[in-house]
Parts: sequence; structure tokens; C-alpha cells
Amino acid sequence: MAVIAALYWLNRLVLLPRTGGVLHTLLASYAADVLAGALMLCVLNALLALTGRRPWEGLWPTSLFLLLCGLFWEVVTPMYLPSSVSDPWDVAAVLAGGLAMRAILRRAERRPRRNA
Repeated sequence: MAVIAALYWLNRLVLLPRTGGVLHTLLASYAADVLAGALMLCVLNALLALTGRRPWEGLWPTSLFLLLCGLFWEVVTPMYLPSSVSDPWDVAAVLAGGLAMRAILRRAERRPRRNA
């Protein structure tokens, strides 16, 4: 989770001020949503671990969870937060970030550990 926070601030403070054009638009519009999807999955799995349950590993349950989170953000949030704007591509960004984090976590679990 600390890596996600560091990437968020790197994007916000370093990358955005130094980019332009399409790259700036992508970083400004979707980078935070990609990171949010990854963070949502990390928080969910951390809470499950704290309660003694196994982390979510299945593709379909993870995808459904991320899709519902993204839809809440993009459909429900603009109803009560006037500064929020609905963007369907943000839902895709949340889903992409969470699924990328799922792949990273699965790969980290499969990698053999070296003994010191």
C-alpha cells in the first residue's frame, strides 16, 4: 500500500507538472483511478486477513468487486458530491488497476522464496 501511495504522489508532484499532451491527459485523468483499483484490492485482502479469512484470488469475484466499486464511484458519488463527474473510462481504469494488482500478488506468491 505504501508503494501505491508513493506512486500516487510521484504522479501528482513529479510527472503531472512535467508532462503535456496525451500523456498528461492520461496521467491526470486515469492514473489515480488505476492506483485506486489496486489499493481497493489491497485493503479488501488486508481486512480479510485481519479477520482470519483467505484473500480473494478468483478472477470473477475480484472483477465483480472492482466493477461495483468503480460503478459506485462513477454513478452514485456524482449524485451526492457536486464536484464529482461521471466517466465510464474511470470504471475501466479501476478494474484495470485492481486486476493488475491481482496479477502482481499472484506472481509474488508463486515466486520461490530464498532463505538468507
